[in-house]
Amino acid sequence: MTLPRLRRLSQTLFLGLFLILLCKTEFPGTFPPGEFEFRLPYPARAFLVTDPLVAIANALATHALYRGLLWSLAILIPTFFLGRFFCGWICPLGTMNHVVSNMRSERKLGRQRIASNRYKSWQTFKYYLLFALLLAAFLGSALVGIFDPIALAVRSLALSILPAWNYALNAVLGRSHSPSALLAVFTGFKQAHFRQAFPLGAVFIAILALNLLITRFWCRALCPLGALLGLASRWSILGLEKRPAHCEDCNRCLLHCQGGDDPIPGAPWRKAECHLCMNCVADCPESGIRFRFFPAAPSPQTMEGVDLKRRKVLTGLAAGAVAVPLLRANTGLAAEPHERRIRPPAALDEIPFLARCIRCGECMKVCPNNALHPALTEAGWEGIWTPVLAPRVGYCEPSCTLCGQVCPTGAILRFTSREKAWIGTPAADTPPIRLGTAFYDRGRCLPWAMATDCMVCEEWCPVSPKAVYLQPAEVTDAAGNKKQVRQPYIDPQRCVGCGACEYACPVRDRPAVYVTSAGESRSKTNQILIGRANKPVPWFPESGDVHGWSKTGDTREFQAADLWKYVDGDAERYLRAGVRRTLTANYRYADAIDAVADIHQMEAPREAASIFESESAAGSRPVALGDAGRSYGQSLTFRQGPFFVRLTAYQDTPKTEQALVALAQAIAQRFPKG
Repeated sequence: MTLPRLRRLSQTLFLGLFLILLCKTEFPGTFPPGEFEFRLPYPARAFLVTDPLVAIANALATHALYRGLLWSLAILIPTFFLGRFFCGWICPLGTMNHVVSNMRSERKLGRQRIASNRYKSWQTFKYYLLFALLLAAFLGSALVGIFDPIALAVRSLALSILPAWNYALNAVLGRSHSPSALLAVFTGFKQAHFRQAFPLGAVFIAILALNLLITRFWCRALCPLGALLGLASRWSILGLEKRPAHCEDCNRCLLHCQGGDDPIPGAPWRKAECHLCMNCVADCPESGIRFRFFPAAPSPQTMEGVDLKRRKVLTGLAAGAVAVPLLRANTGLAAEPHERRIRPPAALDEIPFLARCIRCGECMKVCPNNALHPALTEAGWEGIWTPVLAPRVGYCEPSCTLCGQVCPTGAILRFTSREKAWIGTPAADTPPIRLGTAFYDRGRCLPWAMATDCMVCEEWCPVSPKAVYLQPAEVTDAAGNKKQVRQPYIDPQRCVGCGACEYACPVRDRPAVYVTSAGESRSKTNQILIGRANKPVPWFPESGDVHGWSKTGDTREFQAADLWKYVDGDAERYLRAGVRRTLTANYRYADAIDAVADIHQMEAPREAASIFESESAAGSRPVALGDAGRSYGQSLTFRQGPFFVRLTAYQDTPKTEQALVALAQAIAQRFPKG
């Protein structure tokens, strides 16, 4: 049959593409010193951004859709017409389950296998699980990532199976050949070690092994993405047409059925369970069944929807509603955060982070220093397998921005090395991204506890000026002799929490210097220096800087995740364009005009241009502001580089327009050049 062959070809191609992206999206070499910006040449997150379950959960959790996730419509829309084609033709985890299912022994063939491929009532469990996960997402927790098949496949392969495979090849080939050259032929995957690798691998192997007992058990019983696509396939126009007159009741159509959807005559075909593997059509010797658009089959032969029990649906929703408060009632989230809960650079604050992070492992896989690892209890049970920095294994590379490039949901925002501001020339208006702060255990530090010189931490500190500095001190050694040693200190104003000092510390078992999350940029409360996290930006003129204008009140700042609190109803437009943060300030002109100034900092100039062009030009006139500007009389907008600015006056007077232009010019002059 042509269609089963095409399906096998499609499965092979998409699984191969999935594995290539998994193995090849890593930094090839080491980062050179100085300013450097490396961009991945491959779309590492391609499968994740086309995942409809990830997109819907992200939209429910954040009240918006993160950039790139609109690609999920490329899967969701065809499902409404074709059915669950993704499960049978594209899904990499589904393909792996399919392959293992076909490895079942001959004993399982015949009547036993045919009986096992009949529809079973337990196949509805995945729908109840889907309802629980979507409600949990609506309540602000991305638990869906634990069960999403694409996230599960990336996480399991990248953090467990591929490192184990790489280690085995190294052990076998390393004695007589060059490991690096040969391993590059097989995977191109540098040897990495991940915490939780064994349980992640064990879960993945168990999922595959269950296929030896029940064909595609994960897909039939547990996959929430399959459940979502099954619900969407209710209206598909492609269906199975049964012709009982041609059927001899051989039941061969069940022999290789992947979905357990009952293609046999005499039983209703369950459209929501069918993976469109086409095996039933290929196995039928009498051509008694066929797929066609708008099948002319009597309705009793097809079950369009899903046979769900109302009580179980309510139970699933209740489970999702109860899970979030139960997980957050422990002390790990806010009351007693773990000191080693060190998130990647540009990660959102903890609650928005947990609403977006799907635990896919992309950021951990792509980290060049093997510094990011799946959490166990560092982030509480809700944060299991979310990324945390493990400085003893690896440190955050000063120039690296890869984790922000591959994150599919915006849990880690895209950022540049200049915005990271650890080396090179930082942006004058933006403080460096801080992951935490380093501390010394003087009882284990060689210069402090053992009168022995050591300056490894100072040498490894990458920031300039260095956060580690040495002070001479006179100490007495064991023989009673006085000697000079240089004892290290941490400057908390300069420390960014990269972990290089902890990584390099020669005290191997428990380092004398260690990094905690204290002072992280993403949190307004986890601070050790008052005011450090909220350094004012010089974009807003102060009172007296512009003739007639005085600033009233403080500048307010809204991150992308909570922008809806300020522009509720219009936040989605800015989020789709890639807004990073919004700052707003109030002004008063000559006791006659009250105005508000909003500055939206976008990820790139093209995003600022897209927001500017989305504004209606009706009733406006162009003004010479920034890269482009418009005045509407009582309001004006302009863009300059990655900034989009809106000024709005509450009173319409003869001087309103002229006064707003003067204020806007002062703001434009304060933006960084280039």
